[in-house]
Amino acid sequence: MKPYVISIAAVSGGGKTTVTNHLLGKLNNSKAFYFDEYDFKDCPEDICDWVSRSANYNEWNLAPLIKYI
Repeated sequence: MKPYVISIAAVSGGGKTTVTNHLLGKLNNSKAFYFDEYDFKDCPEDICDWVSRSANYNEWNLAPLIKYI
């Protein structure tokens, strides 16, 4: 059985942590990963520029996050 991944994005103060905590309480065997807790190298430095260029996720080196999944 493959796991499901739910990604939550919003502006600062947009309720991401509140929604995440609610889901953790409702979904059995769930885990939360917070993007800010990882050090990503070789990734876009300017997030706004990255979004304006179509937000290609392949530009991110997600190795620091993937090793914990």
